[in-house]
Amino acid sequence: MDEVAGAVHRASAARALPNTFQISTEKYLEAYRLMLLSRGFDERCTKLLAAGTVVPHFHSGVGQEALMVASVLPLRATDQMIYTHRGYGHLLAKGVSLNEIALDTFMKAGGTNQGLGGNMHIARPDLGIPGREGVFGTRFGIATGFALAASLRGDDAVTVCFYGEAAGARGPLYESLNMAVLWRLPVIYIAENNGWSFSSRTEWLFPHGRMSRVWRGFDIPVEEFDGNDPEVVYETVCRAVERARVGDGPSVLEGLTYRLDPHIWYDKATYRPANEVVERRGRDPLNIASRQLLSRSVAQSKLSEIADMVEQEVAAAFETVAAAADATWPDTFEVTAR
Repeated sequence: MDEVAGAVHRASAARALPNTFQISTEKYLEAYRLMLLSRGFDERCTKLLAAGTVVPHFHSGVGQEALMVASVLPLRATDQMIYTHRGYGHLLAKGVSLNEIALDTFMKAGGTNQGLGGNMHIARPDLGIPGREGVFGTRFGIATGFALAASLRGDDAVTVCFYGEAAGARGPLYESLNMAVLWRLPVIYIAENNGWSFSSRTEWLFPHGRMSRVWRGFDIPVEEFDGNDPEVVYETVCRAVERARVGDGPSVLEGLTYRLDPHIWYDKATYRPANEVVERRGRDPLNIASRQLLSRSVAQSKLSEIADMVEQEVAAAFETVAAAADATWPDTFEVTAR
């Protein structure tokens, strides 16, 4: 059994234990809808790129939907979230509309940043989305600062900071972790281990191919889990969130998933063995979610109904983009002034 399979087996075994954080069927259906929405937007952008349309700063999240969506559903609007540049599930699960994401992505007026920051800098402070860093990898200090603010205020807000292999190799992560542990801050660092950092395998960058293992032995809980299983993701993050809310300090979680699409649209991904991608498609989180929902006695007709609604919503978002004006600096100044 390889290490990925072993971690998945351990996560599945843990699910057999009593767990008060099991996702309800109602919430799971919402997670499924958001996962489909993220996938649908990704696939539509990929088709546009193939047809020659420019999609700025597009990084597909296909294959990582469970980790993105199910990690965020345990959060409240008052909790802070620093998202990654890959996929849209984090934002959708936190309450950002697909229309806003689409407008920002295509540099149109009407989005969260009036199209001038693209999808790399979507911001909805009212939903606990302050935006992303201007210097790659400094998100850890920002997230830790939000957690420190919550601690000083004395409320039970938590901060979740998502990161990938490249950001996880930056120094600010280690500096921030030291502060978080020292002051028992309510922050959760979630590593999205999708197997690759552009053309470099994760095991070439981190010991044993694990981004979080270096922190075992420190005074902080570290947990690896199956990032493609929505039930496992939700339960794992719920435990860490509850721990942070009651004052027990930070956690480091590592979700094992796989990036099914290339790193970015112009990447031919010739460095990946074709059979590897085919094998990993067998663990598609959307298929796992549909099987689990069916096992909960959800009718196939209900899942089909959700899929049809998502298809309509994706189409409507692109119609909104087509009708929207291009972003301009004066528009942004006017909105800011209001």
